Amino acid sequence: MLTSALRVKLETVKKLIRKNAKSSLQRVLDKLHPADIAVIIKNLNELDRKKIWECIDDKSKIASIILELEDSQLLEFFESMQPEEVALILNEMESDDAANILRLFDQDKVNEILKYMEKDDVEAVEELLHYPEDSAGAVMNPNFFALHEDTTVKEATKVLHKAEDVEMVFYLYVIDDAERLVGVISLRQLILNPPDKKLKEIMTTDVISVTVDMDREDVAKIVEKYDLLAVPVVDENRKLVGIITVDDVIDIIREEATEDIYKMIGTTDDELLLGNKAFKIAKIRLPWLLITFFGELISGFVITFFQGRVKEFAILASFMPLVMAMGGNVGTQSSTILIRGMALGKIDKSELTKFMFKEVKVGMVMGLILGILLAILAPFWHGDPKIGVVVGCALFFALSFAAFTGTFVPATLIKFNYDPAVASGPFISTLNDITGLTIYFSVSILLLTIL
Repeated sequence: MLTSALRVKLETVKKLIRKNAKSSLQRVLDKLHPADIAVIIKNLNELDRKKIWECIDDKSKIASIILELEDSQLLEFFESMQPEEVALILNEMESDDAANILRLFDQDKVNEILKYMEKDDVEAVEELLHYPEDSAGAVMNPNFFALHEDTTVKEATKVLHKAEDVEMVFYLYVIDDAERLVGVISLRQLILNPPDKKLKEIMTTDVISVTVDMDREDVAKIVEKYDLLAVPVVDENRKLVGIITVDDVIDIIREEATEDIYKMIGTTDDELLLGNKAFKIAKIRLPWLLITFFGELISGFVITFFQGRVKEFAILASFMPLVMAMGGNVGTQSSTILIRGMALGKIDKSELTKFMFKEVKVGMVMGLILGILLAILAPFWHGDPKIGVVVGCALFFALSFAAFTGTFVPATLIKFNYDPAVASGPFISTLNDITGLTIYFSVSILLLTIL
């Protein structure tokens, strides 16, 4: 996000690049925070980005900057580098950050880079790469701070003062002889207790933790629910193996939300890594469009099926766009509320049926209001009050069923442990076009025949 101050700095950087004033540009960059440099880089063209990198020699600062960039820009940065150069930068990062970047490369390049990384870092990174990408184990930091339960407050304070190379603690985790997590102490508790007290005497034993195989989205929900600054990660034997801090959770929430948005429109963020490769990008998007394509063909078949009766009641055709648009919107609203509610933990699996009935009732209320409105307005258009009653009733049933469809499809996917985001957006809209038209024509023709 470009603030007014950062916009001024961006213009200054562009001006210095145009003038080729490398020394002045270096002085400006030295004073900027890595996150601000990352924002500036995102707003420059490829050639200017290369000139920025040429002005920064500090590997630690480079590491901090690239962690703020998008995956496509990361790959662009590392594209021309040799494995040993990449390793020098990754050595400046926490193990979890280095592992996340290595996941962007193919396995052969990863193996080459690991050869040049420091031994301790390699062991930690390889362990993280062993876990599934979306698991807690993959995003945890294995460089944590923990002390034995028999340690005194005085001893803990001394050790804490020397702790420099670990993820800084908001909480002090306590372990037993088998390195199992048995308790937690806040730094405030540590300071306020007598020096001779043992940690096991003052620790909280009811520790909120996550397992290495837990989905990272569930980890984010736990941190949000309990307002934690960090959460410990344990293995199947409850051995403490890492921690996940709130800054990592913020990244998880952002990435999961982005992933859901991409799924809703039938693509993935992988296409950002493909640059200008139009055919490969089209290959990613095409399956979703094919679903919509064949779905709309079925809608056309529905219209053809009722064509004989529509000729008899040609007036019905003029309301088709209204029914399709309103049904699609109602279905998309219901599915979006359900999917986001599940993602944010506001709707539980056990409440799906209850939520579905609620959405159907909401759809019926909206269908009733809009149906009455259409019943009032239609006669002014076509001059026949009977038409208003018919299409108004048909719209009511179409919207009620659209609300049902919008919740039933994602709810079914959730029940079978599939990601419901793939069933939203155009898919729901297309499905409601088919069912909406079928209901609209069936109800309308039936009522017109009776009346």
